Amino acid sequence: MNNLPCTLSLVRRGIIRTFAYLLVFTIAPQVFAQSETMVLIPAGEFQMGSKAAEDETPHTVHLSAYFIDKYEVTQEQFEEVMASNPSDFNGKKLPVEQVTWYEARDYCNKVGKRLPTEAEWEQAARGKTTTRYFWGDAMDGDFAWYWDNSKRATHPVGTRKPNAYGLHDMSGNVWEWVADYYGDDYYASSPKENPQGPFTSKYRVIRGGSWRDLSEVLRTTRRNYDLPAGRFNHIGFRCAK
Repeated sequence: MNNLPCTLSLVRRGIIRTFAYLLVFTIAPQVFAQSETMVLIPAGEFQMGSKAAEDETPHTVHLSAYFIDKYEVTQEQFEEVMASNPSDFNGKKLPVEQVTWYEARDYCNKVGKRLPTEAEWEQAARGKTTTRYFWGDAMDGDFAWYWDNSKRATHPVGTRKPNAYGLHDMSGNVWEWVADYYGDDYYASSPKENPQGPFTSKYRVIRGGSWRDLSEVLRTTRRNYDLPAGRFNHIGFRCAK
């Protein structure tokens, strides 16, 4: 009987320790879903595309969970990893541009990430909305750098309001390379689960619009493309994993 208090104490400690472990493993994924640099986009289904253009055939997509950068990759970040800065506009906190698709891919790989797929990019950009832009149906310069407010140049990342996921510059500032090849009829036959884009093409997809585009181009579903070896001062990127 003299050992009973000690036994009860050990049992209580065991229960508390088990509860603590359960608490950590249950809550931790949510706690670390948001960080200074990346955001967790949960698995789920959404309606991709729109009726605004022939290559945007609306279709249902289901994606697994993934992380995506909160900001476009800056010149400072790119130079630190790649030991070069091809940008036309000069500034450490400005998005890197005049970067080829291959260089964007290589940068993401070097930092343990990858380029997002086109479907991942659109899901992240929408932020669970179905409106023309991720903030509503009317243009609002508080959310994007574009032709009317950019003064014909890029701006430091994160200086416009974010979307519902906390992502900045998903519209405007610079177009963003994504992983997919471009196919104008791909949406019509795209698989529902984690689409990866066409098997091959001459072009790679860019999304989001830029500092030099009119408001119409910045709508969330707008698709564009360019040669992967091309360098343009209105195209940059962000990474996913």
